[in-house]
Amino acid sequence: MSADLPTRDELVQGMTVEIEQENGDRIIGEVGAVLTDERTHPEGILVKLKSGARGRVKRIGPETGRSP
Repeated sequence: MSADLPTRDELVQGMTVEIEQENGDRIIGEVGAVLTDERTHPEGILVKLKSGARGRVKRIGPETGRSP
């Protein structure tokens, strides 16, 4: 399991994440629902974005409205 993948505890409905879909495409969107029950998953937590797309979270962000 990759140590840098977000855990279920880190994901909140409405936050922006990058997911990888089953076909390998990566897209960015807002979390609509967290679908994985476990705290972690070796390929990333499965979510459904508000757009309806489903995939495994690879990273949180990009951050918006924050300065470095």
